[in-house]
Amino acid sequence: MKLLLSFGLAFGLAATSALAQPHVIGTENSAQADFEIIEITNGLETPWGLAFLPGGDALITQRPGGLVRVNLQSGEKTNIPGAPEPFVYRQGGLLDIVLSPNFEDDRLVYFTYAAGKKSSNHTEIARGRFEGNAIKDLQVIFRANTKKKKGGGHFGSRLVFDRDGNLFASIGEGYSYMQEAQNPASHFGTIIRIHPDGSIPDDNPFVGGEKGAPEVYSYGHRNPQGLALHPRTGAVWEHEHGPMGGDEINIIKAGENYGWPKATFGIDYTGGIISDHTALPGMKDSILHWVPSIAPSGMAFYTGDQFPQWKGDVFAGALAGQHLHRVKFRGTKVMSEEKLLLDLESQIRDVRNGPDGALYVLTNGLEGQLLKLQAIKK
Repeated sequence: MKLLLSFGLAFGLAATSALAQPHVIGTENSAQADFEIIEITNGLETPWGLAFLPGGDALITQRPGGLVRVNLQSGEKTNIPGAPEPFVYRQGGLLDIVLSPNFEDDRLVYFTYAAGKKSSNHTEIARGRFEGNAIKDLQVIFRANTKKKKGGGHFGSRLVFDRDGNLFASIGEGYSYMQEAQNPASHFGTIIRIHPDGSIPDDNPFVGGEKGAPEVYSYGHRNPQGLALHPRTGAVWEHEHGPMGGDEINIIKAGENYGWPKATFGIDYTGGIISDHTALPGMKDSILHWVPSIAPSGMAFYTGDQFPQWKGDVFAGALAGQHLHRVKFRGTKVMSEEKLLLDLESQIRDVRNGPDGALYVLTNGLEGQLLKLQAIKK
């Protein structure tokens, strides 16, 4: 990749009006597609989630708190008041964002974030109306039942709507509470499914509450930071952090146990063995695992028209691997993998399809960037 650093990027300066103009910072010749890398804006404070408004502007959450609107044409940033005020500590803060499937009518925006304090915290979901460049009438629609959780580890947490309009959210297992991921009565280490108003779908696997929490759709997860809807089947795909090794991609099915921590390809950060098993009866196997870990965050199936070679491929940001990871599947069989944006030497926090058919990524950190991968015109 040919990488050109802007003055602001090279010297860690905050974005100014002069630097905010989108500009090419490099080109890359990958195995399947040639593209240029356009910096839309920089100076984002640890950006985490990305959603596109009708008309093309982007809404970006910042983990320490604060919602930003970015004009994709000019790079101009506008602070949007009214977003949730999160518990900010270590991995906790303001996390993902998604628009209602009926946004043009209801103007609803959904957030997931850490709430509470060091001695007692959990993941929450709230929604509010986007009106007049502000979030109004914010309402909490879900609180994870993990208030015994201490510290700031493993909140998850991504959001995606399925084709029926149900909201899926991923909840981390809290790091120190890994055994709770095997308890479907707890929200630790689960994928939940709720209606847009927070009520429970009557076909959730534990809807009665006797064998599990009614919001729980699947369990046995570690720290899921990627959710995406398969463009052909409509199935929810998920990826999650393993410990040292053992990151996974899974296809989420109702009521299933995905194994953590009883079955894993990873080991403890101390080098200790977590489990002697990589698979067990009654537990779903992943369709892909990574050893060593790439620490995946953000997930999208490419559905645009700029890169026909990438159609249907899975893209995941890599925090530990500092790249954008592409996987081509045929059904559930991995056909090829590729690491992109390695020369940026940046952690990739989120990846999304853009309204213009390009691919957009957020880089992690106190001087985070919104980047656009655009096909080179020939």
